[in-house]
Amino acid sequence: MNYVVYHLHTEQSLLDSCTNYKDYIDKCVQLGQTAIAFTEHGNTYCWVEKKMACDKAGIKYIHGVEIYLTEKLFWEPDEGHPEPYKIRDNYHTILLAKNYEGVKEINRLCYIASQPDHFFYKPRLSFDEFLGISDNVIKISACLASPLNHFRKHYAELVRTKFADIIFHYDYFEIQAHDFDEQREFNKFLLTLSEEMRIPIIAGTDTHSIDQYKAECRTMLQYAKNIDFENEDTFDLTYKSYDELCAMFDEQGLRKDIYLEAIKNTNRMADSVENFELDKSFKYPILYGEDDEKILIETLRQKYIDKVKRGVIDPAKSKEYGDRVKEELQVFHKVGMSGFMLFMSEMISWCWENNIPVGYCRGSVGGSVVAYLSDIIDVDPIVWNTMFSRFCNEHRVEVGDIDVDISPDQRSLVYQYIIDRFGVENTAYILASGTIKDKGVVDEVIRGFRFKWAKEHGVNVQDKKAMEPCPHSLKLADQIKKEFEQDEESAKAKYPDIFYYYDGMINCVITQSQHPAGIIASPVNLIDHYGGFINADGQVVLPINMEEVHEINLIKYDILGLQNVQIIRDTCRLAGIPYPKSH
Repeated sequence: MNYVVYHLHTEQSLLDSCTNYKDYIDKCVQLGQTAIAFTEHGNTYCWVEKKMACDKAGIKYIHGVEIYLTEKLFWEPDEGHPEPYKIRDNYHTILLAKNYEGVKEINRLCYIASQPDHFFYKPRLSFDEFLGISDNVIKISACLASPLNHFRKHYAELVRTKFADIIFHYDYFEIQAHDFDEQREFNKFLLTLSEEMRIPIIAGTDTHSIDQYKAECRTMLQYAKNIDFENEDTFDLTYKSYDELCAMFDEQGLRKDIYLEAIKNTNRMADSVENFELDKSFKYPILYGEDDEKILIETLRQKYIDKVKRGVIDPAKSKEYGDRVKEELQVFHKVGMSGFMLFMSEMISWCWENNIPVGYCRGSVGGSVVAYLSDIIDVDPIVWNTMFSRFCNEHRVEVGDIDVDISPDQRSLVYQYIIDRFGVENTAYILASGTIKDKGVVDEVIRGFRFKWAKEHGVNVQDKKAMEPCPHSLKLADQIKKEFEQDEESAKAKYPDIFYYYDGMINCVITQSQHPAGIIASPVNLIDHYGGFINADGQVVLPINMEEVHEINLIKYDILGLQNVQIIRDTCRLAGIPYPKSH
């Protein structure tokens, strides 16, 4: 017998795990398990690389999320609230994609949940939105933070509310094997509901760590961030084999026939999920449909004539330019880049027309005569004898891109131009994850020990003043980091309590932001196919990182903030002369 782990968190569930997804996949393969789901809190972070790793390992990837639900997005004004207000109920529910349509639906739901009118401490869906989820998505009741556990505790007053409605919308009720009273009571409640409503029971683990050591590191990381989940650090939330899960249910006292049926149902649920393939085709933009190439050629003709008239190009070399253009256009046609080159020409031309100076050229695009003639760059490959094939050739296996240097104070204008041109749901910034580096582990662990001590000695850990680091702890941290920098092994031996956590916390993801320069523009709807969330600045960010973007061949525009462009621009303004530009 075996078991499919479907309720699982990696380090991408920020500050709620120190385990990388690769460790879970390795364990899954080692145990002979056939499928795995990743259900990060609130979004599907880095799901493309998880999917690719599962495919490589020969196991089924199940697309999922642990979403947050709220009874209402806004409550009506009352005596204490003169305006509509939000309540922090934020119940947990597992969503798994049954097929690719379900993948797109979950991606869309995560995007909706992150909208400002939905977000309240966490990205959330309303009960009404949950009730609208289709059969392409498997809906599971989740852990003790489930709305059904709240319903259990307040059955009499909630029986005629939306809580009663959502019970019928679940496909499975999730029992867990944790050995304490509330979990046992919740399991009994779910078993009763299952029998009355003929909704099957499945077995969830709410896995947060690959093993006990990583579980201890998780607890220390949470202490370092002043996160306290009461007694949750006493739960066994480590990855379980079939035998280990059965042993946990035995210890809990659940009848064997019940939990064995729940495990069978879990495997049946996983078997019902359809596999899908990632689309790795080049996703170059399409501006005017089939006319992109024709318009690009006309753009080149007009700009070439203009350059000849202005004396920028020697007309005696017209054949050489013509031959190079013909060769390049054939390659762009074969790889589908015509629309991309046309857009870059239009974007750079728009920049100059709107007094936004652009750097002359960066990288291999300096070998393209088409890029020069269409004003994308200001370096003439005929003059400088640069090579086109480094920028693009028909055998290339990666999408082409062009880095653009813009004054830092004007980058946002260019980003907005791209968004306006392609649409909000076809453009997005790129996820970037921040990790703990070597000496940062020392700081985190010392903060964690301070929190642990305060908790054990009755100090109010929510009192910011009481939890401020004392001079001694700051001095100790500096001393340990200095010794570690001088001799790592000696420092580890001298401070074993601190460095016990080192291997388990180093390079752990603790923050999520966005790539500092790149933005994606796509001919396909990014939200549906890849997901997205709204960050604190109101920008749409993909839940996948730069490496994933390359793997699925999305087109990235790097708008680099080069200070030199700003300095030259401002100097020219003061001198009353135009920004220097040969073409």
